[in-house]
Amino acid sequence: MKFPLNYLLAAALVLGSFSLKAQKKEISFEHGKWAEILAKSKKENKLIYLDCYTTWCGPCKWMAKNVFTNDTVADFYNASFINAEMDMEKGEGLELAKKYGIRAYPTMLYLNSDGEVMHRSCGSSPAASFISTGKDALDPDKQMATAARKFNNGNASGAFAESYLVVLENGCQDYAKELSAYLSIQKESELTSRTNWNIIYKYVNDYSSKEFMILERDRDTFSKLYTKDSVQDKINGVYTSGLYIAINKKDDQAYQALKEKVKASGNPDAEMVIMDADLRYYMLKKDWKNYAATASAYVDKYISNNAMALNGIAWNFYENVDDVAMMEKAAAWARRSVELQSMYANNDTYAAVLYKTGRKAEAKKAAEKAIELAKASGDDYSETSALLKKIEKMKDAAAH
Repeated sequence: MKFPLNYLLAAALVLGSFSLKAQKKEISFEHGKWAEILAKSKKENKLIYLDCYTTWCGPCKWMAKNVFTNDTVADFYNASFINAEMDMEKGEGLELAKKYGIRAYPTMLYLNSDGEVMHRSCGSSPAASFISTGKDALDPDKQMATAARKFNNGNASGAFAESYLVVLENGCQDYAKELSAYLSIQKESELTSRTNWNIIYKYVNDYSSKEFMILERDRDTFSKLYTKDSVQDKINGVYTSGLYIAINKKDDQAYQALKEKVKASGNPDAEMVIMDADLRYYMLKKDWKNYAATASAYVDKYISNNAMALNGIAWNFYENVDDVAMMEKAAAWARRSVELQSMYANNDTYAAVLYKTGRKAEAKKAAEKAIELAKASGDDYSETSALLKKIEKMKDAAAH
């Protein structure tokens, strides 16, 4: 059977329209007042999914572009929730951010029609994980609210406490109170159990806490059970955290006092921990002379095989250090970083450092290599292109 041409064209347009709609499937967000969203949740007997975002949040934008537009995600969330999104720095978002203690972006809240949080998570995640979080929010046995009730009602078994702390951490929630409550009922002899070691390793970060002091005192016992490296890494990490906190608070007295404590602790890595902290201390104070001197010793002793650390210090030298001899060291560190793991970032750093030391031919070669790697990896290399133009305008210098 034949059809008139105008009929076929009309049919094609209709089918094309359906195809475009199918390609544009995404989470359907409500944009009414918060009270209206709560009312709709009650009427339809569905939980609310609230996407808490800000305009400057990169991961928020990534989720909106790559996850909310996923067909499977859209089908699941549109069928399961009343979906809402709100800028936490504007309008009703300001009050909601305060009410729900939003600490990071993006934060995903799952609420009932009374506005009570049943579940939450934070940070960007791929489609499958985002759907899994939504399913947990719908399951009373996996909701954060259920776990909180159980914990507060005295369910303090090690396995449950560990799982609850994970839920709180995934929701970017402060878990200090819950951690303290659990550890307060643990006998000292129980701290070496596998579950308690897991909890100490993941969540104890206060160098003045009883649990940390026991770990430090009984490091040999813990090391035999859970490896020497993991115990040493934990001890180093707690001290580093304490030092960084003092630095960030600009509390020089506390910083110096803790440095002395670390020195006296018998920690075999005390010097490394202190030098690492001193680098941050001098950087924040913009004391580049002491930063350079400390970095030189630190690199030689502790990070000569760490590509990322070498790259970071070399870049700080490029931006802030003018001493010729120190810049030559930075060039050697950047070259070493590239030798260990050649990637766009450290080739770009190497080019920049070589440019600052006046080595035109080598700088040009490194910049071109960085751009080549950026094209392959999809990185933005606009700044390297600008650097290359500056390199090409340099006068040829004597060979090094």
